[in-house]
Amino acid sequence: MGNSEYILEMRNIRKTFGELVANDNVNLKVRKGTVHSIIGENGAGKSTLMNILTDIHKADSGDILLNGEKVHFKNSLDAARRGIGMIYQEFMLYRDLSVFDNIILGFEKKKWGFIIDRKACRKEIERICSEYSFNIPLDAIVKDLSVAMLQQVEIVKVLYRGADIIIMDEPTSVLTPQGIQGLFRAIRNLVGMGKTIIFISHKLKEVLEISDYITIMNHGRVVAEVLPNEVDEAKLASLMVGRDVILQANKVEPKIGDVLLSVKGLTVKDKDEIVRVKNVDFEIHSGEILGIAGVAGSGQQWIVEALFGLRRPEHGSQIIFDGKDITYVSPREHRLDGIGYVPQDRMGSGVNAKSSLWENSIMGYHIAHGFKNKYLVDTKQANEFTDEIVEQFDVRRQANKDKVAALSGGNIQKMVVGREFLQRNKLLIIEDPTRGIDVGAIEFIWQKIIDLAQEGVAVLLISHELNEVMQLSDTIKVIYNGQLYDGGRHGELTEEEIGLIMLGGNADAK
Repeated sequence: MGNSEYILEMRNIRKTFGELVANDNVNLKVRKGTVHSIIGENGAGKSTLMNILTDIHKADSGDILLNGEKVHFKNSLDAARRGIGMIYQEFMLYRDLSVFDNIILGFEKKKWGFIIDRKACRKEIERICSEYSFNIPLDAIVKDLSVAMLQQVEIVKVLYRGADIIIMDEPTSVLTPQGIQGLFRAIRNLVGMGKTIIFISHKLKEVLEISDYITIMNHGRVVAEVLPNEVDEAKLASLMVGRDVILQANKVEPKIGDVLLSVKGLTVKDKDEIVRVKNVDFEIHSGEILGIAGVAGSGQQWIVEALFGLRRPEHGSQIIFDGKDITYVSPREHRLDGIGYVPQDRMGSGVNAKSSLWENSIMGYHIAHGFKNKYLVDTKQANEFTDEIVEQFDVRRQANKDKVAALSGGNIQKMVVGREFLQRNKLLIIEDPTRGIDVGAIEFIWQKIIDLAQEGVAVLLISHELNEVMQLSDTIKVIYNGQLYDGGRHGELTEEEIGLIMLGGNADAK
């Protein structure tokens, strides 16, 4: 066995996709029992490097060493059996199976060598949940769970599979401040038991709080390796982006006009007839950014679906937009009325990953704006609109005809945001606009949201990123258990005070 001071070494890893060099002779050394963060802009090569480590991609050249010994994985399951577990930003779960079946899949405990011992499996999962304080419904079907809950399922799945090295890709992108602290407790717990964490994140404050070592990537290369006590957020951001970055929204005095959206008595049930939104009232004026903060699964998803015509509200609910009753109209009519929508689940609702970039760029646009010929898609017009998104929102791509699946998660997010922002809507419903994107792009998107509001657009911002809601919103509402509570005007309450309301404490329903 070689020098095993490092549990993992990646040496001179090179990977190209066509002309794009995703990893340019990358070297990474990770010590056992540490949290090693990898940060970088979208398309910097972080995910490619991790996909090579888990054998989803094969490197063009370079070596992987575990405990000082070269390894060659046959496939990604082989990498998992060798103790490498990855929790992806876009979760790898079978939507129609139960949580329990997803966790044990491929790693079933057997009795008599061939019968799945479900009892033993369950006992082991329950032990892990109790040890790491995860409270997940093992018999629930995956498609019925919130994003935050799915993330916990992924962590438990990796622990159940016996991973020694756990890669977490943007693990806090959907958690509350309290949830993040809970995750960090779990991470410290894991590290205390000798596990090694590779933490991929854009959230520099968190990286500084949780890491033992930080590797910074830019354009496929490692540009720096630092210790958290040597740097601050601003320094990390400038190493990542190659320029100074302001980590604050440039909030200006809002120009608030008339009421554009009025919601009264909104009550929404899910498909199992469970009431998810309970008699909610609120208004948004033109030029106003109304932010809704809340723990995932508190009801925000059902509010959005009702507002955009994706789910029918209960009798007695009323949604008035620009003087028109839109309570029961279709998403198509919402688009024609000038309502844009950035969904939280970008892969499930925001794009068709198998279609090209230009086809995805005109989704919705073709309804609201049409083409010169109403029977044919004008590819010149479609490509011009796509180029505008690519240029304005810095979408890193090779060609408009490329499949969206070839883009990094952050670049897909920028494409979806760009598509909705450039359509001159009167109201924008935005869910998690900066999920999984880097500081340079966050700064840019925040500025775009503020600019749109200054132009008179009404913005409903629903974000699991509490800091984002607090930075951007003129008015803050907090959703808890299907009801809306008052979170004050911009800057009135602290992060901790709003975090507490998100968990059901100290609040009066409005």
